[in-house]
Amino acid sequence: MKHSGIAIHRRILIVLLIPISTAIHAAAQKPPEKLLHPPNSFSAEEDRFPGAVPLPDCVRRLLATDDQVVNTLHYANLSPEQLPDEWFTASDRDLGQNKGKLFVVMGASLMRGVNINPFWIFQHFAKSCRLLLNVGAHDIKVLDSKTNGLPHIKIAAATAVSYGENEFRFDGRSYQEVSRSWGPIGEEVPNDLSHYETREPLVQELGQSPDPVLSEARAWLWNQWWLERPSYLKVTLHSKEGDETTTTYFIRKVGGRLDVLIQIHKILVDRVPHPGARRSLIDDKILVATDIERRWALRDNPDRTTNVPEEKDVPPELYELYFIADSEGTIVIL
Repeated sequence: MKHSGIAIHRRILIVLLIPISTAIHAAAQKPPEKLLHPPNSFSAEEDRFPGAVPLPDCVRRLLATDDQVVNTLHYANLSPEQLPDEWFTASDRDLGQNKGKLFVVMGASLMRGVNINPFWIFQHFAKSCRLLLNVGAHDIKVLDSKTNGLPHIKIAAATAVSYGENEFRFDGRSYQEVSRSWGPIGEEVPNDLSHYETREPLVQELGQSPDPVLSEARAWLWNQWWLERPSYLKVTLHSKEGDETTTTYFIRKVGGRLDVLIQIHKILVDRVPHPGARRSLIDDKILVATDIERRWALRDNPDRTTNVPEEKDVPPELYELYFIADSEGTIVIL
């Protein structure tokens, strides 16, 4: 390999979170006299919510059936009826228009996690309540925007080098994930392309084979990488299931070294049968590759581990491009 650099981590799991200083966390740490009532930001860094409210009986009963709570009750040798109030902290807000109240509940005491906490969101009426969302998170924010009368929910997530957000919206029955994003901390998609050599986007039309588009993209990107030219290319593909993936490649020089910032934007079709209109999920990622390898992809050789000699001129139908990050290995294959 002729290029090397700093590896960028890209794991996309909400459950792998660590505390970082975010706008959501900062909002939760404002002086008490400036806190919103009710607050709209909640952090796993807090032991208790500001202005915490008691749990309604029906919320307690539902919590007592949660698998994580059941396991903790078993560990503490307690029955569901003995569920301690101090294991939770809660905040409520009036939803108006006979929609009851929205309860945000976070695990406390024995229910606390190490770097993340369990969160539950309930809708509470005068005589009943229902669970709308159960998720492990570090930071949660209740947004002003609404769908079906309930506010959107945003979750902030982070690892040591990456940051991401997930947004949930109410579909009339429960909260469903509608978008997620993840990328290295400090990395941004370039807005000024004046220093990049560009070409027209490559698009696989519906019903067409992706092979010609992939071959053209491979040939152009490898040539630009080999010549060490800062370059920009957008490739859009469609799956048989109806998903659309647009991948944008930015070959760039950072501190005198060549790397590739890769932006992947997916529109994923909902394949789970359910009442109502089909939903879609927006999935955005930013990755950084520090090297590209050109490997043979012959039909009679499924090994895919042998590199094509860099100086050898071969048709793009005979190889694949492997985008490599030092600590992770292959992150994208074209």
